[in-house]
Amino acid sequence: MRKFLVTLILVSTVISCSKDDGMDDNILNGTYAKKFNIIHYKTNPMYDVDKKTFEILSFDYAKDNEHIYFGNKIIAGADIQSFVLVGDYMSKDKNHVYYREMILEGADPETFFAIGGEIPKYFSDRKKIYNREGKPLNINISKFRILLENYVIDDKNVYYDGRKISGADINTFEPLSDTYSKDSNRVYMENRVLEDANPATFVIVADQSRKKSEIYTKDNRYVYYYGEIMEGADPETFVQIGNIYAKDKNHIYESKQILDIDMKNYKIWENGIYIKDKTKVYWGGTLVEGVDVETFEELGEENLAKDKNHVYSGDSVLEKLDPALLKYIGGPYYLYKNNILYLGSASLLGKKRKLETDIDGKNYVYMGDELIKDKKHVYYAGQRLKEVKPEELNTADDARKLKKKIIDGLLGIQKQRK
Repeated sequence: MRKFLVTLILVSTVISCSKDDGMDDNILNGTYAKKFNIIHYKTNPMYDVDKKTFEILSFDYAKDNEHIYFGNKIIAGADIQSFVLVGDYMSKDKNHVYYREMILEGADPETFFAIGGEIPKYFSDRKKIYNREGKPLNINISKFRILLENYVIDDKNVYYDGRKISGADINTFEPLSDTYSKDSNRVYMENRVLEDANPATFVIVADQSRKKSEIYTKDNRYVYYYGEIMEGADPETFVQIGNIYAKDKNHIYESKQILDIDMKNYKIWENGIYIKDKTKVYWGGTLVEGVDVETFEELGEENLAKDKNHVYSGDSVLEKLDPALLKYIGGPYYLYKNNILYLGSASLLGKKRKLETDIDGKNYVYMGDELIKDKKHVYYAGQRLKEVKPEELNTADDARKLKKKIIDGLLGIQKQRK
């Protein structure tokens, strides 16, 4: 039986060193760290780095007064003064374009740029189109245009993420989402044909927030789960309910699995991870054993729930938590007695990470986007932000800008001491 897991992907953050000494031993990021006075990239020590001038440029790029680094590897010959990042794993200076630490032979640095999107998937210079691995594509650059983030077209072909969609009709081609598309003859999932799908009636089934989640699709004959036919599902009455569940006139489904749920008496919470009727509770396609159904409720956004007896993460009981004392704050944060707990899915599954934070449980404000502050500090994902003061975070716009800095790798987190 397939277990559904909603995983909180913690965006690891990065820091830069000051010229006097730089990172102290208690500062970590997703890639670079200073341990025992030695710079490390992940677990690899970088013995020859000049620590006083070492500066992190992004998650995987750094520099000192002599070299540019991709990870722990020197980008040989890179010009420090003119070096810039162009996109994920793409960079350039006045002399060359680089993919990771390697020169992209033949690419023109003067005209090389990223094409569209927050995470660009295509790049171009004055002569060629390149994919995100630096491979030149056989695309007519004078006719090149982007249809949607993953889809581009020239005068002859349609491409998905740099791969040609064989046989696609460029005159009737229509992207439906980042994954699905169609023309007058076929339906496509990424760059492959869905052989049984009818392009005239094919649609993406919207989730409860009316977005196109891309889990379920259908036409006049079949319902599909990620492109696979769901035998017996009724396309006319099939709708998505919650984030992962669906129903037709006969059944309630999680993925392709039929759940033993009373269709007339069921409840799904706003987050849509748990579903219950009068006698049972499911977490995805897994029956939660021993639960008190009457008092069972989902807690917030982070794959947690409780009844009168227990707190649950997925289908497992968190033995050390008293459900009566656990109060939801927002995002992945919960108040337990006078302590703020970080109960993101990653922290619950990672045995080494403690749940209790250093956040003041009597003086806190949740700001959204995993950002929370007390009178002394600002925290992200339960970890202290070293370089941010609480008086700098007052509005939703402040939180949005701060979260972008974290995602872009411009701020660091201070590791909790155990």
